[in-house]
This record gives sequence, C-alpha cells and structure tokens, in this order.
Amino acid sequence: MNAIVETVETRMRELGLEFMAAGLESFLESQTRQDNSLAQSLADLMEIESLPRKERAARSRLKLSGMPAIKRIEDFELDWLNGGMTRRQLAELSSLAFVARKENLILMGPSGLGKTHLMLALAHKACMTGHTAWYTSCIDLMEDLTRAREQGRLKRRLTWLRKPHIILVDEVGYEELTREQANLFFQLVNARYEHGSMILTTNKAFGRWAEILNDEAIATATLDRLLHHAHVFSLKGDSYRMKDRMKIGVVDPVETPKKRNSETAENRNF
Repeated sequence: MNAIVETVETRMRELGLEFMAAGLESFLESQTRQDNSLAQSLADLMEIESLPRKERAARSRLKLSGMPAIKRIEDFELDWLNGGMTRRQLAELSSLAFVARKENLILMGPSGLGKTHLMLALAHKACMTGHTAWYTSCIDLMEDLTRAREQGRLKRRLTWLRKPHIILVDEVGYEELTREQANLFFQLVNARYEHGSMILTTNKAFGRWAEILNDEAIATATLDRLLHHAHVFSLKGDSYRMKDRMKIGVVDPVETPKKRNSETAENRNF
C-alpha cells in the first residue's frame, strides 16, 4: 500500500469513516477495472460507508423498540382471515404512509387472528426504513405510567413517549383498567395526538370501551382523540394459530368453519 492510500485511510478513520477506510484498498483495485466517472466513483465509495451504517442503525432501532419477536409482513397469511382486510388495504398499510401522516391504526378482533403479528411486522418494516418504534402491552404500560406518576416523573415520561414515530400498545381490553389507569391511558393518547402514530390491538368493540376504562367520560375523550386520524380494521375468522394445530392433527379440519376468500372489508377510515 503506498503512502497516499495510507494517509487517506488515516484521515478517513479520524473522520469516523471506518467502513470506508476498511474497504478503500479493495475499492481502488476494483476501480482500475472499470470505466466510471469521478462522480460515480465517489458515489460508490460513499455507499461503502452508508449501507453498513444504515443496517447498524436499523438493528439499533429494532433493539430499542422492545418488540418481543421479529415478524414480517410477507409471512402474514391474509387468506386465513374470513374478512376485515383486503390485499389492497394490507398493501396500503405496508407502505407506512399512515406513519408519515401521524395516523393511528387499530386492529380489532378475537385472539388468534394475527393482530399482534401484523402490528410487529409493520413496526419491523418501520424500523428498517428509518422510523423509531416502541412496544408495550397495555398492562405493562399501565405499570410503567403508574410507577412514573408515583415517582413524580409522569410528565417527563409522557414527553419521552411522544418521541417514537410509532407506539405499539398490545392487548388493550384484555383486562379492565382502574379509573386511575384509564386516566393514565388517556394522557398517553392525548400526548401522542397528532404528534405520532399509535398501533393498538384489542379484542373489544369501541362500544365496550367504557367498561374497559371504567369511566364513560374518559372512554369518550380517549376514543375522540384516538379515532380522529385512524384506520380501524375488524378482523374475522378462525384462530390464526389453528392452522398449525391442524397440521399436526390436533384439530380435525372438517370441524372448522369453511374458510372464505372474501375480499369484503369492514374498516373505518377517519
């Protein structure tokens, strides 16, 4: 390696361009076999640094999101559902345009239909494309906010919770909240209102949220903000996990309701 290349590598490392410095020698050798313009060569050299940085940043966002598992949109078996979402609507969600518009997404339906899978898959794609996300179950969220309030740092915690591009709240309605918890849930929704997207999964229709939140006034105020800019999908079908049980003979496929390939969706766009 000649002195000039060594000097360039040293300067690159001083500037924090570690990937570029590590690949400089092989890059220069490859350029002797190509007829690229100077501008193209510089662009290719920058990619050596840019791509690994993007991958490293994406891995960091995934780690910081707290998501319990890695799920991908292409693994979501839409055909298993008996209604509630069409392929066109799934493609629209996959574009993450709702995140850019700071809109919410509510996935409704009984357990086992893949609501959490879809939530995590959308968040995974978001993290891989430059967005930040943070996952929690509803019960863990309540414990988090209650602890923050008891320690006198609720305002600071809510300020932090406004920062991620997407907040994921899983299993809303699986357990009723106390009025104090309902008020904390409202404060989160209010803090996120028009500042960032939320994705919620719930097994309860909105008409029962007064029961969930133990207060009709709080439920009304919460839904007012949550649904103002929201996409709601009410998924229908047999348990999403049933197919795996059928494969090993635990469930007789004859006994399960006939699956329909309906493209009829029941959704509300606000």
